[in-house]
Amino acid sequence: MTKILAISDVHGQENENLYTYLKNNEDIELVLILGDITDFGPLDFVETFINKVADCGVDVIAIPGNCDPNGICNAINDVSFCLHNNIIAYGDAILFGFGGSNPTPFDTPGEMDDDKIYRQVYDLLANYDYVYNAEVPKVKILVTHAPPFNTEADRVENGEHVGSPGILKSIHEFEPQINLCGHIHEAKSLSKIGKTTDVANPGMLRDNGAVLIDVKDGSNYDIDIISLDE
Repeated sequence: MTKILAISDVHGQENENLYTYLKNNEDIELVLILGDITDFGPLDFVETFINKVADCGVDVIAIPGNCDPNGICNAINDVSFCLHNNIIAYGDAILFGFGGSNPTPFDTPGEMDDDKIYRQVYDLLANYDYVYNAEVPKVKILVTHAPPFNTEADRVENGEHVGSPGILKSIHEFEPQINLCGHIHEAKSLSKIGKTTDVANPGMLRDNGAVLIDVKDGSNYDIDIISLDE
């Protein structure tokens, strides 16, 4: 059994409720940070923040967001593990990571063409699919900053969907059980793509949103949006 807490969109603002929650829930083993740790820097905040989270007795894995500056992956790797464009096994889960976002109107540092997102997320999922052993099942968790297009997780305030078609396409093709994402602050939600993939966006850390995943074994899990101040 593995308990994972996912948070997103820190934007350089700590939330004491996070540390309190982790200290009060000692069975959580891993904190996933889904990007935008900083607000265009400074990179020094990455070490400060991740170390404070880790001091609560958890492992920390992170990806960059579109508002994180150049050097973000190095800054993450200096103190934990950057999952961007990587795959890692953790307990009964397999984590696939891809940070940054599809283009936005704001010309932020971590944006890239959606075709690139699709190709690289496809490759991550395909590489694991090639060696997957059905006799040793794992819960597949796709960890992205950008949400998949046309879901509850990518809906902005005016109702428009602004997520990544490439991530959506990859999910349809490989059907990971879970996609954890952020980026759209107002789109805190837990929804489903088809019958196979739970999509969870915890919203901004300052608003106390988080996703709690309880991986019971390689085939079974529970997932919920929680509030860190409760």
